[in-house]
Amino acid sequence: EYTNTVQKWFKENTRLGIPVLFHDECLHGHVAPKGTSYPQAIGLASTWDTDLVQGVFTATAAEVRARGAHHCLAPVLDLARDPRWGRTEETYGEDPYLTSHIGLAAILGLQGTGPMDSTHVLATAKHFAVHGQPEGGVNVSPGNYSERVIREYFLKPFEVAVKQGHVRTVMASYNEIDGIPSHSNKHLLDDILRHEWGYNGTIVSDYFGITDLLNLHHVTATKDDAARMALNAGVEIELPFEDAYPSLIDQV
Repeated sequence: EYTNTVQKWFKENTRLGIPVLFHDECLHGHVAPKGTSYPQAIGLASTWDTDLVQGVFTATAAEVRARGAHHCLAPVLDLARDPRWGRTEETYGEDPYLTSHIGLAAILGLQGTGPMDSTHVLATAKHFAVHGQPEGGVNVSPGNYSERVIREYFLKPFEVAVKQGHVRTVMASYNEIDGIPSHSNKHLLDDILRHEWGYNGTIVSDYFGITDLLNLHHVTATKDDAARMALNAGVEIELPFEDAYPSLIDQV
């Protein structure tokens, strides 16, 4: 009722009548009141059953669409390689091969295998990249590893998501690599993701990840600078709502 009311208002009362794109959390089912909750991601991965995982996320997608949303912020493709890290349960484990295949099954379940329809959603491969082995095991801390290690381990599940799963959205990660926050990392988001892998979907921010360029990483002096830096790196949608990006109109 809520989403239909909002959609009706925007289509009838705004200049262009563009519908609203609602997103939701779907880590192990639709995270909403009365939503179906399946085993956590680490539990799903431990089944080693891609058909089962695809079935779980097919059901999740249908439930999300029935509730009025179209975009799921899942699956998590981080490799959990430091047991001190507090988000291990959100992942499909430490192995790039297993994570790639379980993640692919989740994406196929959420998005389906063909054009978007009324029972599927946009999936989000996250968090790009090197989020699961932070320094000291502290969430959001730097992931400073050589590019060879990053490519052989941490990027593999995302490459599979793009090339085989045709994932529709990719989310930049909170952390930094070699001193460069992912939300401003043009080499990661543009050179590798878009040009090398041929990704043609949408890149979205993590929640407040753009303003974190100012508040957490201290690589900009203002929100305007953070917005410009993120956009130039390739981040197209600011989540959960526009905080820094409204300044882009005046900056143009």
